[in-house]
Amino acid sequence: MSGRSRPAPDRGHTARRWCADLAMGARFAVTGGREGWIRTALTALGVGLGVAVLLLAASVPHLLNGAQERHRARSVVPAAQGAGPSDRSLLTAPADTAFRDRPVQGRIVMAEGPHAPVPPGLSRLPGPGELAVSPALGDLLRSPAGRLLKDRFPHLRITATIRDEGLTHPGELVFYEGSDALRRPDFGVERITAFGDRGEPFRPGAPTVLLLLVSCVALLVPVAVFLATAVRFGGERRDRRLAALRLVGADRATTRRIAAGEALAGALFGLLTGAAVFLAGRVPLAGISLFDLGVFPSDVVPDARVTALVVPAVLLCAVGSALFTMRRVTVEPLGVTRTARPPRRRLWWRLLLPAAGVALLLPRAIGGPGSGDAASVRLILGTALLLLGVAAVLPWLLDAVVARPAATGGGSQSWHLAVRRLQLSSTAAARSVSGITVAVAGAIAVQMLLTGSLSLPDAGQTTTAAWTEVDAYDGAVPTARAGQMSSLLRAAPGVRTAHALVAGHAAPARRQPAPDPAAAGEGEAPSRTR
Repeated sequence: MSGRSRPAPDRGHTARRWCADLAMGARFAVTGGREGWIRTALTALGVGLGVAVLLLAASVPHLLNGAQERHRARSVVPAAQGAGPSDRSLLTAPADTAFRDRPVQGRIVMAEGPHAPVPPGLSRLPGPGELAVSPALGDLLRSPAGRLLKDRFPHLRITATIRDEGLTHPGELVFYEGSDALRRPDFGVERITAFGDRGEPFRPGAPTVLLLLVSCVALLVPVAVFLATAVRFGGERRDRRLAALRLVGADRATTRRIAAGEALAGALFGLLTGAAVFLAGRVPLAGISLFDLGVFPSDVVPDARVTALVVPAVLLCAVGSALFTMRRVTVEPLGVTRTARPPRRRLWWRLLLPAAGVALLLPRAIGGPGSGDAASVRLILGTALLLLGVAAVLPWLLDAVVARPAATGGGSQSWHLAVRRLQLSSTAAARSVSGITVAVAGAIAVQMLLTGSLSLPDAGQTTTAAWTEVDAYDGAVPTARAGQMSSLLRAAPGVRTAHALVAGHAAPARRQPAPDPAAAGEGEAPSRTR
């Protein structure tokens, strides 16, 4: 032995060679003729759609946090117990109602001084006979569909529109009504000194995270199938180019890096496409309302940490997948040979997914719907595993069906050609079928989960009769008008009967309890119509 050691590789030279080969591949991607451009464009579109979905998912915490902060900003801060009126106090009473299953949130306000607090989204308090409404409520009141709702605000004129900072979402129905009939704090009438309450920022729980994961899977799987199809476009031209490079002296490692450079170029264009799609989709999101929920475009901002991970992850995945794929390809000067063997589909792990999903959903089906985060997690996981299991079993089932002799026993010539094509290679067809199945099943799962979590009736809610309850407080409507109010309700079209209940409260003068908004108050006159 000579005792000589091998020289250490020059890291700088290796890095420069990598960069040169990647740059050459990127140049081939944009100068490879029409097929190269189409392939790069399709790859950029697929990557861009995936990036846009990831950025949208990363925006959900900021979106919910913004809505929660605006909701807390309009909550009231009550005055100290026993405090009297001042130039900075405000009397207010809730006036919430509903219109065709849509909640309408409202407050009656009366300033007790020139420096009374103003709700967020307004520049001044509405005076007596004035009404400040949200844009959605204003449009509804001015439309023919809101004629019945407009009758609930007689002799009131709209003088102000609530800005975005006073709303949780664009479609929210909110109003502030000015009044001079609130005389004193009472049950239902409250003296406040400010608007706004500080609280903890929104932190998504386990059900929210799992729901986001199911949604992302349902959106990203068809994108992955499209991307896999796009990469195959123009593959023959790329193979001939790589074989020509081998003919002029390039080694196999160089051809792999050049192929990775082509994938890197598509990923870079995909990042730009995804950012453009995400920014262009923020404004249309404001016009979409689902389950009476919406978003402001300014709230759709992805988390900076997630964004910083998405960009390098997409580029690394593009380069890594290209290098991994080229390991199965032998590029020689006279041609390209693929050494990949047909996959052997195993059934046992495919059956584990639906079995686990059924095991998680079976207790809920037997014992009824549970409550809490644990029950929601089991529901989401069970549904996701069951749907993914169906998609996992489909490729094996496809191979089993086309392998049977009966599959080619009859039928037309086109049927025989299709079956024979699947017998030779069913990977692409199985991938497409599985992707479409996961997308459709995921969309059904998301819709089912959202509907189940947002529209479940309360335990004490009855659905046997149509009835409503109208509450009025002595601070807004005098107690002496309770009989007149009951007569008007009884005479309303569609009302069969109305019952009035006047409730009061008394306590020792030396030990006055704090008002309880949930209790029936002095002079309260709720009426129930059936």
